[in-house]
Amino acid sequence: MLSMLSASATFCPTTAAFCPAAARAASSSAMMTVPDVKPIVGDMGFDPLNLGSEENFGFMREAEIKHGRIAMLAAVAWPMQEIFHPIIVDAMRNYDIAQGWTGEKVTDVLVESGGASPSLLNGGLGQDQVFPALVLFFCGSAALEEADLNTRKSMGLSWNGFAKDGNFGRQPGDFRFDPLSIYTPLPIEERVKMQERELTNGRVAMLAVASYVAEEFFFDTTTVQFTPGLFEPLVVTPWFRAFMDSSFGTASMDGSINGVAF
Repeated sequence: MLSMLSASATFCPTTAAFCPAAARAASSSAMMTVPDVKPIVGDMGFDPLNLGSEENFGFMREAEIKHGRIAMLAAVAWPMQEIFHPIIVDAMRNYDIAQGWTGEKVTDVLVESGGASPSLLNGGLGQDQVFPALVLFFCGSAALEEADLNTRKSMGLSWNGFAKDGNFGRQPGDFRFDPLSIYTPLPIEERVKMQERELTNGRVAMLAVASYVAEEFFFDTTTVQFTPGLFEPLVVTPWFRAFMDSSFGTASMDGSINGVAF
């Protein structure tokens, strides 16, 4: 059986740099029953530029996980900002029809970018009001990086080094942050599945954020306006309202006397 696994690892559909890792995993496995188990989490056999290697794998995986996590937050925050920012600004302005502006005037930072979330391409990041948020983001990132560098240093690792032990060492992306204990108590097999899901969602989110920027740059509109069907509440869509009217029209209380429909 081990010889079959070794042969399958030799012709594995992964990149050439990862095939030796698959061979070693197969040769050290005595109880493996699934011949096509991926030796590396997130390995889809796609590396056309041959960027991955055993020497830089930890460093590249760390960068991928960081960008994926930020992209997952941005993929949600980007359209949410375009939807709720005007509502919040109007509420803070506290406009009264009789008295005019009764509250402190609030600057709408999305005016500069035409209602789109600020980015490098639409000029929104150059505003003075956005600068404090950028400083806070970079300071938080720097503090996180410093803490992680100290953690790896205490383990005897270099600034870009990662533990080789896949189960108990310092894995790429492990910042020892799991306040809800979602990941920590899981067995090894479930941890691998969780890592696969995180990488997949992170990769999709990176593509989504890139599409946001491209849409707003080339079509000169916001992401929410470009794809309204993805962000419009279901209850206000015409097809849903028509479906509800046709399904429950007889039970409508639009015309009634003392609660009795007519």
